[in-house]
Amino acid sequence: MIIATSVIVNSCFAQDDVFKASWISPVKIDGNPQEWNLPLHYYDYTTKLFFAFANDGDKLYLCFQNKDEMNQYKIMQAGMKVSVGFKGKHKLTVYFPLDQKNALPVFSDNKDPLQGSNRENRRKSFLAGQTMMEVKGFRSRDGMIPVNDTTGINASINWDVNNTLTYELSIPLQELIGEGEHTGADLMKTLTLDATINALKEHLTNSGGNNAFSRRGNGQKNGEGRGGGRSRDKGMNENENNPMQSMENRAEMFEKSEFSQKFILAQPGKYN
Repeated sequence: MIIATSVIVNSCFAQDDVFKASWISPVKIDGNPQEWNLPLHYYDYTTKLFFAFANDGDKLYLCFQNKDEMNQYKIMQAGMKVSVGFKGKHKLTVYFPLDQKNALPVFSDNKDPLQGSNRENRRKSFLAGQTMMEVKGFRSRDGMIPVNDTTGINASINWDVNNTLTYELSIPLQELIGEGEHTGADLMKTLTLDATINALKEHLTNSGGNNAFSRRGNGQKNGEGRGGGRSRDKGMNENENNPMQSMENRAEMFEKSEFSQKFILAQPGKYN
């Protein structure tokens, strides 16, 4: 389910509803949402993504934000796929961040990757490696390209001081509509945005399965024997500040989440 966050608070929308992009000054794709009106206009419960779309005379801009650290970790390790296209026509697809297919186990027994130096070191390592993305369906590019490609197909991801993840993407309008054709009626055609957060792979957990992200994790403390279990209430109380220990949250890490939303481009001068 998708809600509007800043325009009509707590108002729900169906996927068949058509949203309107905002006209915006050129956006620097750097993972810094300073050009966007915050909070972003829409929120999807399934992916836990805030999102918005905007355009100027040359490019379509997409912005996603996520405040849930477990979901951020899932994005970092499993990657995202974003597609945009007109009904009945091929879609432009960007794979970014890429799935960390060859990653080592995410952490060893019961070390929380979302806290303190573990989190900061992992983010620094992650950002240093985000130099490439994969694109499909584009007129000028196909396959692996730099995130700051000279065509204007650009992507970036970063965190702010409040630990909110921001993902920005720009797509030249000529890639969608054709060079010199993005005027008038073309701007009123309905586009569809599809966003998918991939499922975390089993190989990204340690072999023992005794960690918070393992589908098989048993939630035991260090030094506990397998027969020394705890009650559900006691476990929840002891880990109330560690959402990773929730079985439901842990299971979500191994499930793909996605949403689809229709929208139209903005007419010149219609700023957010």
